[in-house]
Amino acid sequence: MDTNTDYLLAIEDLSVSFDGFKAVDSLSTYVDYNELRVIIGPNGAGKTTLLDLICGKTPAGGGSIKFKNKEISRMAEHRIVREGIGRKF
Repeated sequence: MDTNTDYLLAIEDLSVSFDGFKAVDSLSTYVDYNELRVIIGPNGAGKTTLLDLICGKTPAGGGSIKFKNKEISRMAEHRIVREGIGRKF
């Protein structure tokens, strides 16, 4: 676990399962201000699930998601949008 609290986005030990299948398993990553990150991987790797977790569409089974040092992993989608996180298709 990283002790820096100045990240724009801090994901720590994030997990979610669907009917016993671990789609995201103990993921930790950090995004600094003015930093760009890319999520790549094959089909079924959990990319969309990770975005769903960050945006609040899918509830996390465990772990933490902090945006601007505020816990958002248990917030409703509309509250996460008000914090400044959204997605466009």
